[in-house]
Amino acid sequence: MAKLKAQKEKDLQELIDKLKVAKSVVLTGYRGTTVKDLDKFRSTLRKEKVFSKVYKIPLIKKAMEANGITAVTVDYKQPVILSLSEDDETTTARVIKNLAKELKTLIIVEGVVDGKILTKAEIEALASLPSKDQLRAQFMSVLNGPITAFARLLNARAEKIAEKVAEAVVTPPAEAPASAASAPAEATADKPNAEAAAPSPATA
Repeated sequence: MAKLKAQKEKDLQELIDKLKVAKSVVLTGYRGTTVKDLDKFRSTLRKEKVFSKVYKIPLIKKAMEANGITAVTVDYKQPVILSLSEDDETTTARVIKNLAKELKTLIIVEGVVDGKILTKAEIEALASLPSKDQLRAQFMSVLNGPITAFARLLNARAEKIAEKVAEAVVTPPAEAPASAASAPAEATADKPNAEAAAPSPATA
């Protein structure tokens, strides 16, 4: 009996500590779910760095109240799977919502974000939002857009300059025709001969 009480206290403290740093919490009903499907549920969440464990409702309520969370609506007849993320507000809801499409026995009950209880509808709406990593990627894409366009412009301009330089190297400058260049020289050379051949004036 003392051992069981000690385990309950340990579980309670564990949950209090985890809720204290949790970004988001989702409570999921799992009645009728097979052991195989539960293993898949846990392993999928684990890959996304989401903690999940089955707790009884009284324990969950105590841990929530210890963290200042009003848990009046948390009053179910069956234990639920409590899943939480310490890194992101949307990941837990999104992963569980996607899993519930395949594993029909999983039902989102409620959740907690920023110390406030959220309904099933609110959790499902939260699941449709992008994660922090996705938002960061989108933001960086917006920032990098003008830079990328400018870089492409510079590359295109550099390619055009390179093409012009290549054309200048390959094509030699045009030379004057040989006949045109030699004509004046020939005319100059012939002039003295013409003067020498002209007859001198007759003398009386």
